[in-house]
Amino acid sequence: MQARLTVGELARLVGLSKQTLIYYDREGVFRPSQVDPHNGYRYYTADQLEVLDTVLSLREMGVPLREIRAHMASRTAEETLALLREQQRAAAEKMRRWDLVRRRLGRKIRSLEALADPDGPWLVDLPAEPVALEPVAGRRGLLDVDVALKRLLRRAADEGMPHYYQLGDTVAAEDLAAGNFLQFRDAFLPLLWQWPGSARKPAGRYARCFHRGTYETMGRDYEALLARIDGAGLRPAGGSWEFCVLDCLASDEPEEYVTEIQIPVVPRDREEPI
Repeated sequence: MQARLTVGELARLVGLSKQTLIYYDREGVFRPSQVDPHNGYRYYTADQLEVLDTVLSLREMGVPLREIRAHMASRTAEETLALLREQQRAAAEKMRRWDLVRRRLGRKIRSLEALADPDGPWLVDLPAEPVALEPVAGRRGLLDVDVALKRLLRRAADEGMPHYYQLGDTVAAEDLAAGNFLQFRDAFLPLLWQWPGSARKPAGRYARCFHRGTYETMGRDYEALLARIDGAGLRPAGGSWEFCVLDCLASDEPEEYVTEIQIPVVPRDREEPI
């Protein structure tokens, strides 16, 4: 008689749990080949070990159980090749998505790490960066910019934009000069690469600071940064860019939120903008 194994014996042999084998049995993916007519016990035979290895290999490749069940029921060389090619394509797509997640997380981590050194460089040279913009309508206040951000996030999801996990908004140069720090021009999302219809945040030298607290108290940090710019013999060369650094992801207290303010600057005697 051919050697046979109980569910527990096979589970120990291959390093699976009994529950996994029972689940495979229930789903019709891998069933015991023998049933004792006297006691109803179910047994696997030695020649099924290779079949189980195949099932486990397909699972490791990420093939869904329903596809494994269909494949094992009527497998051929041609169908196996087609299955593996499709799984290769799916794996490449997953790798692409996880690479996006990795890059998004890297940026978020770097922005949070910058908070550990609030007295770091206040003048930074930054490269150009692609951004998706959404104009702020209405009175261009806090509620209006929040609506613009929601529209932008919806558009990004609909179009599959490769954006970072970071929201932002801009204040126009004329509002910056007039002290209208809560009048917003655009909501934006930094993008991993240029996207059809996207804009670019200009390269150049930026003065920056970190504001801790709600938007309503941001004016004092704007005033301090503008005074520092003037004291250094510089002037703003455009509107400001505000990046959300610490938000509800890290705190449930709005007073602890952190926003990075960036203002492009040039020497005071330079006439042309960045």
